[in-house]
Amino acid sequence: MGAGVEIAVEPDQAGLSGDGLRLRLLGPLAVSAGGAPLVLPASRKVRALLGFLALAARPVTRSRLCELLWEVPADPRGELRWCLSKIRRIVDRPDCRRLDAGVDTVRLDLAGCAVDALAVARAADGISSLSTEELRALAALFAGDLLDGLDIDHSPAFTAWLLAQRRRFRDHRISLLEHLVGRLPDEEAFRPLETWMQVAPFDVRAHQALLAALARQGRIREGEEHLAAAVRLFDGEGLDGAPLRDAWRRARTQPQELVPARAMPAANERDERPPAPAAHRASVAVMPFGSGPGHAPDPGGPGDGLAHDVITRLAKLRSLFVIARGTVFALRDDGIAAAAAGRLLDVDYVVSGWLRQSSRRITVAVELAEVSTARIVWADVFDDPVDDVFLVLDRIGDQITACIDREIEASERNRALLRPPGSLDAW
Repeated sequence: MGAGVEIAVEPDQAGLSGDGLRLRLLGPLAVSAGGAPLVLPASRKVRALLGFLALAARPVTRSRLCELLWEVPADPRGELRWCLSKIRRIVDRPDCRRLDAGVDTVRLDLAGCAVDALAVARAADGISSLSTEELRALAALFAGDLLDGLDIDHSPAFTAWLLAQRRRFRDHRISLLEHLVGRLPDEEAFRPLETWMQVAPFDVRAHQALLAALARQGRIREGEEHLAAAVRLFDGEGLDGAPLRDAWRRARTQPQELVPARAMPAANERDERPPAPAAHRASVAVMPFGSGPGHAPDPGGPGDGLAHDVITRLAKLRSLFVIARGTVFALRDDGIAAAAAGRLLDVDYVVSGWLRQSSRRITVAVELAEVSTARIVWADVFDDPVDDVFLVLDRIGDQITACIDREIEASERNRALLRPPGSLDAW
């Protein structure tokens, strides 16, 4: 991959192929060509721009790139041209021009290149169908956080983008580790379990999986020690340690009935595994809506009101189990992000977003994510003129509720198709 990168699996197993350019984004940025590491420019903004373009799904306007990296530059377009010239020396070849810098937009064409973050993102949608070796290979691609060490001072737009992307790929990593732990025998699962708890120390599922594995192996003393340490950790952050105590009690009394994770088996492994448990309603947590990147939080504002309305509407649907308002608001107040809250609450789906209001318009961005896979099931932006703010929010709340109900129903139906016909959940 790049200098100082060691991956103990074949790249093709992780969906990486080709002998051309290779970019490592999951960890410190590194680029290699033909197996030889390339020397990157010292400029942090050049490297940040390369990472941003590598993850961009479509061409990016020059004005957007200028806003992203330069707060108040004397000549933003001139600085952008200089940065692009440095990137061109890295990615372009005489017979292959990958950087397409037009008059108004910029695009980085990475077709045929190996990019670890893109391989992980592509695999996220079908993570349950991956083989155990594919899960191992993808998990091994992580050498740290996305673009580790590439924070840039005085660039709030880039900082907001980077934090969001790091959360996204950290969730992907947790999902990979959770599914991998669910496939491995206990003696092989401890290493990914340790990594899982390092990445997400307050993820109840990780601790439950470790306690279950220790109980199955008869390592009671180690289980007691881990439980005590984990409860102290949770108590120190004001989190409830009761689920951990309950998990250990069940593990001690029914060690064979506990599974380490909720990951579904791969297609070629399903026939050898027991059928799914009894049918259940899909569970969802609706987090309070924030104020958007670069804006100060507004507790008690219209975003909180909209979240409350959506929770109330969803709770009236018999098809869903909805987490109460007080619980999700308390998690928000403790600074817990949506994905982490979903794992703490052990729900199937989590809803998050932001609301921004001006004198003339209200804009609401919302997304529905599947907790076990970190996959975004649905996302949309509602932008309405303000005539009566309460009527507008009421209308948007109705639209969000209807979309969430429809998308969860479709997602659960598609998931049921992957289950053995003998499972009650499948029917």
